[in-house]
Amino acid sequence: MYKESMKVIVIGAGRMGIRHAQGLLQVPAIAELVLVDIKEEALANAKNTLNSQTTKILSFITLENFIGTPIQADIVIDASTAQNRIERLEHILKTNCKYILIEKPLGQSLEEVEEVIHFSKNQKTPIFVNLNMRMYEMFRKIQQDLQQMPQLKGFANISVNTGTLGIGANGIHYLDLCMFLLDANKTELIAGEIEETVIPSGRGADFGDFGGWATIKFFRDDIYKGRLQISMSSESTVFGSWEIVAPHGRIQFNEVEGKLNYQLRKVDSQMPINRYFADYQPLETENFESPFLGDLTKLWVETLIKDGKSLLPLLEESYETHKLMFEWLSLSKTHQKLFPIT
Repeated sequence: MYKESMKVIVIGAGRMGIRHAQGLLQVPAIAELVLVDIKEEALANAKNTLNSQTTKILSFITLENFIGTPIQADIVIDASTAQNRIERLEHILKTNCKYILIEKPLGQSLEEVEEVIHFSKNQKTPIFVNLNMRMYEMFRKIQQDLQQMPQLKGFANISVNTGTLGIGANGIHYLDLCMFLLDANKTELIAGEIEETVIPSGRGADFGDFGGWATIKFFRDDIYKGRLQISMSSESTVFGSWEIVAPHGRIQFNEVEGKLNYQLRKVDSQMPINRYFADYQPLETENFESPFLGDLTKLWVETLIKDGKSLLPLLEESYETHKLMFEWLSLSKTHQKLFPIT
């Protein structure tokens, strides 16, 4: 479709922006990549990291210069922090790009998220949000199995127990993944707590994240699809595991360990529901590797080029996930409406 002529801009030359760029450089249709950042130091670091990885055209410009002289592009990725989203979008739209991808979260409060989504609805350019765990091949398989396998179809109880990954940094991914796995479009926060300890951010003292626990119901319209019990402790360094308990089977996985376990009842079992663990088959285990961010960015772009479809949700499609996250965060005793998440 594009035949090695695409131009892509990444705003934000920090860790996230570089990872996006590394994936984009592997897309044959992309001929030119531009990185934009407010800091010269970040641009210099990105240049040192990326120049040796490609023969494509690379440019590194300050945000001030980008704003002063808008560049034409096919795709723009906003990999910077959640602050000032609409202002950056106004400048991004001047590039006349065909697609825009924004890092999550869309804002630091639900009000900011609603403003960004309202703004996006008035634009012709489709704007997507990088809630990318739904792109993992493993999770796409699990989602299909939960909908189709006789042992797994029906109500699912999901539990997650982990450490200082942060509700804003990773919890939002987990909430969106549950929406995806359960094919849900509505949620209800039943109970929860936000711990008092604020998790430090690698982005500096202006930012931080939160831990806590919650019990959440997921629905497809009026159909109760499943329940999530999640703990993300702000006092633990553990990278925890997931477990999905369905009517006649369970799924367990841990991204760090790279192990996926299925334990299923025999399909033709006639045992009643009260005969727990009867007719269960031996545990099935397989290894997996979680993809790098750049690999997912590459997949997203290549799918857009090939099929004209996005594997990531539009901004308005992410509203329920954002709303749920801020409902949970609002249980904080120290922060109520504005949260310094990135």
